Amino acid sequence: MGSDSIFEQIISFISELFRSVSNGYLFFGSAWDIIRYAADIVLVSVLFYWTIRFMRQTRAWQLIKGVVLIILFVICCGLFGLEMVNFLFNKLLYVLAFLFIVIFQPELRRALETVGLKTFGSFKSIFGGPSQEDKSATSSFVHEISTACDEMAKEYTGALILIERTTRLDELLTQENVVKFDSSVTNSVLQSIFYKGSPMHDGGLLIRDGRIVAARCHVPLSVTMHNLERTGTRHRAAVGASELGDTIAVVVSEERGTSAIAVSGRLYEMKDISELEANLSYLLGLSSQGKKRGLGKLITDIKVMSKKSKNKKSASKPASDNTPVTERNGEGSLKPAVIRTKEAIESANKEDLTLAQNLVMILVSVFLSLGLWMYIQINNNPVVTKEFTVPITYEDNGMPEDIEVSLPVSSVRVELVGRRSTIESISEDDIIATLDYSNVTEAGVAELPVVITSADSNVYFRVQSQLPDTVSVTVYSTNEN
Repeated sequence: MGSDSIFEQIISFISELFRSVSNGYLFFGSAWDIIRYAADIVLVSVLFYWTIRFMRQTRAWQLIKGVVLIILFVICCGLFGLEMVNFLFNKLLYVLAFLFIVIFQPELRRALETVGLKTFGSFKSIFGGPSQEDKSATSSFVHEISTACDEMAKEYTGALILIERTTRLDELLTQENVVKFDSSVTNSVLQSIFYKGSPMHDGGLLIRDGRIVAARCHVPLSVTMHNLERTGTRHRAAVGASELGDTIAVVVSEERGTSAIAVSGRLYEMKDISELEANLSYLLGLSSQGKKRGLGKLITDIKVMSKKSKNKKSASKPASDNTPVTERNGEGSLKPAVIRTKEAIESANKEDLTLAQNLVMILVSVFLSLGLWMYIQINNNPVVTKEFTVPITYEDNGMPEDIEVSLPVSSVRVELVGRRSTIESISEDDIIATLDYSNVTEAGVAELPVVITSADSNVYFRVQSQLPDTVSVTVYSTNEN
């Protein structure tokens, strides 16, 4: 069987599977094995589903559809017995898998980063947010950044500020020309770093945990060039930085005198200082517009309801969710700023799909999971055959007492078909070959079938052939009269 193609093994595996189901046998093993296999298939189906959803948003989607069409073509060729195509595909299968990883390495990296960020964010939202002291410190440096960017924009001074969140950008700190810092974030420090005569003017400034840790960082440019045709290198670097995990990039244009925020691979231009400050506050968790989900949302709702019940007699009016930080601090009566970056966060967590598209993706995910499971089973535990020589026993329940039977054949040779782990674990003692004498009622010659069964009802195998199928026995009477 080792010389058979993968397609012939799949067909053999499926035929044995349906034959075992129709005969009422446990082809997989025990009931616990069936539960394990079902859980394995469901979990991998979920993994395939979310992988497909993520890949639909990347450049690799068109390439993946082409690869799927090639695989379907090869399967059809295998069903029609085209040996040359099967040979080439079997030889190139592992090469194609390696090339897939190499070609889609950026997309696979982003997928892993997205899973890690969402998982960490979920746990963080469950166990509570930042303390009041952390919020106050974050609010302070957000205000300093907004003020500095506003003043630099008026003077047409370019700047690029990177704000770390969960993803660490340690690779930027190991660059040759980087200047390491340990400074608080203030308006004066930021403007002194980015003024046009400064040697650190060209490059990005890195903020970690509310403090400046590096300047003159060279950031990789964005790999997604859509909607960036009219922007300069600094804006492309800002979008590229925002593609490195969950980094926030604030960029000031020295050509147009405007500021913008890059997040999740998207660039949003800010109209004024209030809008810049409001969006930074939202992204850093200071604004209540960043709604939580799941258990984190439930805990937050309980806290809000408890606070409202305590203060229901109070006449004070709660601040609006859209109110920027400067207005909440009493620095002017401004209109609520627009949270433009909310779109990037929501689009990263949600993709609009129709019911039909979701259904197709679920079916494809289940099909891929079943195919992968079947491929693994065929390679690790395929269907094999083995011959055994089994001694024959007989059952005489219901046979008259005055009749005896001669047994000319003492053993039978059987060829069994089953899973390799099952066939290799059984011996002749686990197989029972019986002749049933219960229907013998009178003397003469009787042709009795040899029945092959398993000593363990939970072990499945099928009899491919047996020699002999039936045994001719002589029945004679023991009555002397």
